Amino acid sequence: MQQDGTFMITNNFLNKHSLPRSGWNYNTFQYGFAISYWGRIEIGYVCTILNGAWNPNPNKTERQRMLFNQDRHFSGRVLLLREGDGFDWMPALVFGMIDPTTGSTNSEYMDADVSGTGNGYFNRKYFVLTKHFQTPLGLVGAHAGYQFNRRRDYRINGPCAGVEWHPVWLQDRGLLDGLDVIAEYDSRTVNLGMVASIWDNRFEAMFELQNFQWINFGLRYKIRIKK
Repeated sequence: MQQDGTFMITNNFLNKHSLPRSGWNYNTFQYGFAISYWGRIEIGYVCTILNGAWNPNPNKTERQRMLFNQDRHFSGRVLLLREGDGFDWMPALVFGMIDPTTGSTNSEYMDADVSGTGNGYFNRKYFVLTKHFQTPLGLVGAHAGYQFNRRRDYRINGPCAGVEWHPVWLQDRGLLDGLDVIAEYDSRTVNLGMVASIWDNRFEAMFELQNFQWINFGLRYKIRIKK
């Protein structure tokens, strides 16, 4: 979780394999913002670009075939337990929701489980346990969780896990404030990535190789609005 009062603006390039196929069969961009409270709650708002020009329907108008629309959704997560709460061995526990509820444009559903194939593309719920270990080579974080939804087009119902490593010799090196190397299984694919913090942790540059084949990348701006 971010520090209390952290405000973030994020811009990402996403390949089509990381997106629900009912909404995207092409690469696109995503942007959004998030803010944290008390170091335990984070709320975000995300927009993902829809490109009408990729729609194969020849009956679409000129306007419908332009880049003019976007999917919008909220996200939130709560830190229920911090590492070491009560016992030194206690892991952190986070519960989160993404795109939790919506209404369909074709009136098929308006369901908190968002079990259709229209709006609510990114719907899921998850919980994650996290524990960090200090080693001679740097800090290592282990994460294990479960995420699920009832989508018909983007079904997720399974475990997820990840490992992050902060190489000790790549921390606080001039403009580079730190580097995290990440390996994860997200219930669908195995991914490798890294996050570089620069300029007093004001920016984070992110890169991911999804399933060892497809690239996602982004840039996040962070500012503390509460000291």
